Amino acid sequence: MTPLPPGIHAIVAFDGVAEIVCRDEDVLSGVTVRCGSESFPVQAVESRRRVAGSIAGPEVLGTLAAAVVDGPALKATLNNDVKWTVAGGKTLSVWFETPTPPRAVVKLAPEGKAGIPAGPKSYRVEALAGAHRVTGTLIFEAVGERGQVLHAFSTAVRTEHFGGPSAANHAVVSGVLPAHPRTQAIAIRFEVGTLSEAAAKTPAVLFLSEVRVGLNTGAPAVPPSLGLGNPAAGGVVGRVDLAGCGEAPVTVAAGGAEVELPLPAPVRIAGTQAGHSGVALSAEEDGTFTLYVDDTFVSSIPVGARSSIVTLPRALLNGTERVISVRDRYGMRTLWRCFAVLEGMMTPYTAVQREGGRPVPMALANAARYRYAALGALLAEGPSAAETLQVAHAHKVLGLGFEMLDEGDVRPLAFPEVETPDVSVVIPAHNKFEITYHGLCALLVARNKASFEVIVVDDGSSDRTTGLADLVSGIRVIRNDTAQRFIRACNQGVAASKGRYVVLLNNDTEPTVGWLDALIDPFERFEDVGLTGAKLLYPDGTLQEAGGIVWRSGNPWNYGRGANPLDPRYSYVRQADYLSGAAMMTTRAIWDELGGLSAYLEPMYFEDTDFAFKVRAAGRKTMFVPGAVVYHHEGKTSGTEVTSGMKAFQEVNRPKFKSTWASAFRAFGPEGQDVDLEKDRGIVGRVLFIDYAMPRPDRDAGSYAAVEEMKLVQALGFKATFLPRNLADLGHYKSDLEAQGIEVITAPFSVSVQAFLEERGGEFDVVYITRYGVARDFIDAVRKNAPQARIMLMNADLHFLREVREAMATGDPNIFARAEATREDELDAMKRCDLTLSYNEVEHAVIASHALGEVRVAKCPWVVRLRADVPPFEARSGTAFLGGFKHPPNRAAVLWFAEKVVPELVSRGVGGDFSVYGSAMPDEIRALEGEGIRTPGFIENVDELHDAHRIFVAPLLAGAGLKGKVVGALAAGIPCVLSPVAAEGIGLRSGYDCLIAREPREWVEAIARLDTDAALWRKLSENGRALVEEQYSFAVGRDLMREAFHKVGIYHTL
Repeated sequence: MTPLPPGIHAIVAFDGVAEIVCRDEDVLSGVTVRCGSESFPVQAVESRRRVAGSIAGPEVLGTLAAAVVDGPALKATLNNDVKWTVAGGKTLSVWFETPTPPRAVVKLAPEGKAGIPAGPKSYRVEALAGAHRVTGTLIFEAVGERGQVLHAFSTAVRTEHFGGPSAANHAVVSGVLPAHPRTQAIAIRFEVGTLSEAAAKTPAVLFLSEVRVGLNTGAPAVPPSLGLGNPAAGGVVGRVDLAGCGEAPVTVAAGGAEVELPLPAPVRIAGTQAGHSGVALSAEEDGTFTLYVDDTFVSSIPVGARSSIVTLPRALLNGTERVISVRDRYGMRTLWRCFAVLEGMMTPYTAVQREGGRPVPMALANAARYRYAALGALLAEGPSAAETLQVAHAHKVLGLGFEMLDEGDVRPLAFPEVETPDVSVVIPAHNKFEITYHGLCALLVARNKASFEVIVVDDGSSDRTTGLADLVSGIRVIRNDTAQRFIRACNQGVAASKGRYVVLLNNDTEPTVGWLDALIDPFERFEDVGLTGAKLLYPDGTLQEAGGIVWRSGNPWNYGRGANPLDPRYSYVRQADYLSGAAMMTTRAIWDELGGLSAYLEPMYFEDTDFAFKVRAAGRKTMFVPGAVVYHHEGKTSGTEVTSGMKAFQEVNRPKFKSTWASAFRAFGPEGQDVDLEKDRGIVGRVLFIDYAMPRPDRDAGSYAAVEEMKLVQALGFKATFLPRNLADLGHYKSDLEAQGIEVITAPFSVSVQAFLEERGGEFDVVYITRYGVARDFIDAVRKNAPQARIMLMNADLHFLREVREAMATGDPNIFARAEATREDELDAMKRCDLTLSYNEVEHAVIASHALGEVRVAKCPWVVRLRADVPPFEARSGTAFLGGFKHPPNRAAVLWFAEKVVPELVSRGVGGDFSVYGSAMPDEIRALEGEGIRTPGFIENVDELHDAHRIFVAPLLAGAGLKGKVVGALAAGIPCVLSPVAAEGIGLRSGYDCLIAREPREWVEAIARLDTDAALWRKLSENGRALVEEQYSFAVGRDLMREAFHKVGIYHTL
């Protein structure tokens, strides 16, 4: 057996966690768990492992020992050998005759020996099973009064289930026997699968332990577990969550020794959704795996090289979006994931609308999530009763659909009248009144911060559209007696617009909440944007278009048609060849400059593609905006048949477009090739960023820096792809990056960093890894799967230098020893990369002194933006600290300052209250709240902190790297009092642009001076801002990043 570290009785790994059974709390407090370079916290808990015997029911093995019949069994013994008996339980050993024929069946329980009563309740049967020299299938059956099998479930017993005292080394048998109006007997059978060669000399044996029957309480099942040691020994249990550990080895250490968990080697799984209730799976190696839905264990499943279908439980078929995944046999490592909607019915929603009558089950519509989000936004606005009633009616119309509207569903609508709207929405309409009315209702439901007007161009309609102006107030209707068709109608509408921005919107669309705000955002975020377009979805939620591609042939292509709209490939802002005229935005000024839609393409088709080419020819960008989601009932206005009607002009205009823009698209790619690469326009290359988690810029300075570094790389002309090691999707933090044009890879669209590199590593010019520990774990995978890429290591700060300073401050020899080990790891990672980036020259010198020329170093830029307004000295009071408390030096700094400095400040009545801000604030910091100290904790808007307080302090005793909190304070104009560690590497001069203090009395004097001397305060404020403008602007940062790229031989930058 594998020896465990001293004081650890057992380690059990299952369901993404490891439970560590220790002798006592002292041992547990010293346990460390690492996955590759990452440390994972261990928390004391009560074990949640559910093995057999956990249900409240009779243990029935006593009835089985003498009940072996009808099979090739030599003997059956109960608790025959303590080495092969489950600790504290009962184990039945069944010895087989030799030779035993394949597929032989051993019946372990005759009918009637164990059973469940009649009635409305179901029962659960649980057991543990193991075997030596034999594999097979253990089958539990519910048998009726006439001997018929009413229900059965089975569990595979494999070679890894070898039994013994530890429950972890068994197959866990767990199944439910449904309720039945008559008494059911339980029969147990074992079907022999294979016998090892050794079974010819020594009888094979089956171990069956802790068989129990009890009421089914619905408690969740858990997968089989990997066990080391003896969990039955008892003690204190610690648990560590390893769900995000990836493929790196997992080690548990205590008392100077460590053990690696023998987790199964990763196996490649391929799969697809099969129908509405299953998945088709295959594996490169046959084995037992575990099936999960939404990270909850469902069942153990066999998967082999031949594809097989696994049916999902009926309880999951409720129309909810699900993440289906396959993990290893213990549920520890994810091997495959997919995203699916497990429909609760197979009838299409449109059929339910049409045939099901009223009320329509509106929650079943794919667009329901967006509609309900819009209703939530409406309620947050505090609407009037009239507005609430109107939106409720509009929402009902959307649920019914335009095909089901009758006379009673068409009521007057009232749009708010805006004198100077932000946006003018132009909707051309030719007949099909119900479609247009439905679209107007959608506009009322979809809430936006931007104000807008609606202009409907009634283009020669002969139906109820002619009365639209009388039915809907607050909009403008332009009437053409004779149809002018799409291009002329759009030009007419825009000519009448009053908004700064104009949107062309088809009448057969349903925009969703925030769509206008999303379309405006790129104009404000990026330079020289001339056109934006929405992500178009079909009514069933599949993707219709995520920006368009034009090939070298001149033919356009709807990128992403029929795909999952949540796929990262379709979820980030990017330049596109064209944007669909079904929902696209430009400015009125640009529209007028370019002459609107081109007359040479009248009456319609190719006008949107042509307009995009005109925008780019004028030196502006055309951008796809995935945050603007619009459902499009394609073809409801102009049809879908290209050989007749208005749609025929699609082929008439194709050669006209090609002849006009041939010089513009001749450098594009051949039709249909490398689609996912071809879609990215306006870039010079691709950079992959890897970090341990999604950056959260409002939580810590490191996250802020990570985002700014991606922006700098984008400014050099590169597409940025961000890959968090844990693949976790953190909501708006992800969508914020995507709005910046950064592709973000999360589960289920990739299962690991390794798998992503294998699939797409060949795309990238540079792999930019943040933190040496992350680099150490993935350098080899990058070199193997992206050999063309340069590896740049952004070390954040010099970890071993930080630990050395901590050791010097505390005098702890153990920290010195840890720092020495960290130094070797950190320098090794640097030597294996092509370039190491660091924020300041002090660290550059330290690296050079230790690496002796084996590490190439460049300065990494830190970028901040100056605040436009700085509140004066007189409008402020108090002293502030800001820092994320997951970073130990911040915790130590606040504790020291509160003990050594604050009492004297309070005694002298200077400095005001000391306010402590920061994320993840621990209880020991919150407990400081009292006289002279406030602990607000996390603050969403840091500007409020900077504007309210008179003095910013950073009393760091240890640490390394440039302190982003300090540079941010300088940019905001709040004077700083700093320790030497906090000031290091920024370029500050004490008395000129900051004050530097060491001893407590120096801190008190410096704070007292700034709190009472307005002239000194203004001097430091102005000089600090001047330093930031000179050294930390975006332009300076871009030049530094370009220099770093040049050092690794990447010269093709903007």
